[in-house]
Formats: sequence, C-alpha cells, structure tokens
Amino acid sequence: MSILASLQQQISDRIQADPMFAHVPVFTERIKELQSEINLALGPLNGCTGRSGLVVVVLTPTANASFGEVFGPFFDDIRITVKLLENVTQNQDSLTGTGIPAVAAAEEICGLLHQFMPEGAGSPVLVRKPTITLANDPLNLVYQCHFRTSGGLRNVPPQLALPVCTQQNGLLTMSCATSGAAIFYSLDGSVPLPRNPMAFLYTAPVTSVPGVTLKARAFLAGYLNSEIAVATL
Repeated sequence: MSILASLQQQISDRIQADPMFAHVPVFTERIKELQSEINLALGPLNGCTGRSGLVVVVLTPTANASFGEVFGPFFDDIRITVKLLENVTQNQDSLTGTGIPAVAAAEEICGLLHQFMPEGAGSPVLVRKPTITLANDPLNLVYQCHFRTSGGLRNVPPQLALPVCTQQNGLLTMSCATSGAAIFYSLDGSVPLPRNPMAFLYTAPVTSVPGVTLKARAFLAGYLNSEIAVATL
C-alpha cells in the first residue's frame, strides 16, 4: 500500500474508533459506489447502522516534495481533508437520526487527528489553516477539516488480509490469511473495532440469524487494519 493510501486508511480507522462515530459511517474515496453509500447514510432508510443523517468521507491525500535530493521521494507537505455531510432534517430526527451536528463532529475529528502519529509518517498530523471550512452544497450541510503531515515511500506497514466469512449448517466461521490476526465482528451495523462495546472478538463460530448483517475486521500489531468484510446471515 502507498504512503498516501496508508495515511487515508489510518485516518479513517482513528475516526471510526471514537465512540461518537459508532453509528456514523466513515468512508474513504477508494470504496466502490461511494455516492450511493453516501446517499444511503444521509437518507431516511439506512440499513447499515439503523441511524442516518451524517456521514464522514476521508478524501484522498495530496502530496508535494520540495527536496529532490532526498531519497524516496520524501513528501514534506501531505495534505489531508476530511469531509462531513449532514442531512440536517434527517439527522435531527429523534428516532432515526444520529443527533450529532456536523460542526460538533468536525471539532471532534480535529481533536482526534491533531498530533496523531500514523505508521509510516514522517511527522504527526497537524491541523492547518483554514482548519474547518463550510462548503457550498445545495442539498446538505457540508464541513471540511484540513490537516497536514509528511512522509516518504519507505516503512509503510503491510495491510492485513480481508477476513473470510463462511456459512455452513447454520454457523458462520471467520478466518484471516495473516497468521496471528485477531478478528472483531459486530451484528448491529457498527464498525467492528476493539474499542466498540458492540463489537466482539471472534473465538468460535457464530450462530446465523437470518437478516442480520455481520461486519468483521482483522487486527494485528505491525499491520494496517484489514478492510471490513460484510456478510448477510
């Protein structure tokens, strides 16, 4: 994985690990059918989390290299932007909205990422000016948070393999091709992370409940977290 893709994924992971975003989808620009996923997360019917109205998108970082004589090259100016979109009417619904204003989420993200030191980066992530900006969108309330860091093309950790979910005889088993990886899974649509109280460490086959969506993710020190595997039971 490239340094920019690695940074993008680690930024996404850090946001998702915060309890505020347990029921707020956090996407990267690299996922397929991004606009469809955004529309689902902002609309009144969100089958992924049960709540809707707010979504976070980590945009693809950009980079500049000022020192041509440095091996790598070394990107001394990597710019990271996190975009928040809020369907205000839906988000304020007491039954199905997240209830988290986009501006509050933007401030939380700045607190999470400022001074964060990603794997493979050459310096901590820092907020930059302008830090939180309001974008022009005719349909939604949109904020953008702006950050910077630096890094080269070396020392980027490998990413864990996607967990494999297999159903048989009413049971679902999970495995990861990377030896020693721990798999966490959730059944409520939230992001499977060790800090998520609704996520569970996989230790034995899971009983299949028809209609429930299982999400699984692998973790191991020295590796980037895997992508999220999704299985409908």
